[in-house]
Amino acid sequence: MTPLEEVLSGRDERAAWQRRWLRSPEGNFFVCQIGLNVPGYPKRIPRDLAVVRKCRKYLLEHAHAAPVEEQYLENGAGVCWQGVFDASKYDAASLKRCAVEAENSMTAGRVLDIDVLTAAGALSRTQMGLPERRCLLCGERAKVCARLGGHPQSELRERVVRIINAAALEM
Repeated sequence: MTPLEEVLSGRDERAAWQRRWLRSPEGNFFVCQIGLNVPGYPKRIPRDLAVVRKCRKYLLEHAHAAPVEEQYLENGAGVCWQGVFDASKYDAASLKRCAVEAENSMTAGRVLDIDVLTAAGALSRTQMGLPERRCLLCGERAKVCARLGGHPQSELRERVVRIINAAALEM
């Protein structure tokens, strides 16, 4: 498999697990996924799992939430944590606000990718009236920079590795 095929296969594996819970006839669930925005290949970098674990701990403590089921998944798309929450006990929007708090306050926050997904779709920052993410290098809106390809991938990857290393030193 090419690196791109590995990433796509890994994303499919993540999505299949999400669908299983979001379409479950056994209850009303939502899914939280914590991953890392790692430009280029490979998607795994040293200490990535430790940073995802730390973020999981932060998120669950600050949200006062406990997943019904959870897993760590390591594949071609990188490493991620996925947790399923009972929507009758926890509010998806509250968890998303805690996720944005983690992205804004943790050392690794700039490279965290925390999604909260419901049967109706992913909760977005803009939907919730929260500011968009900013580029790691120039401060422009991240989506604009990514779409325009404004920075060399190697420079972005180097910044991500430095952020992960700094976050790992705090553990």
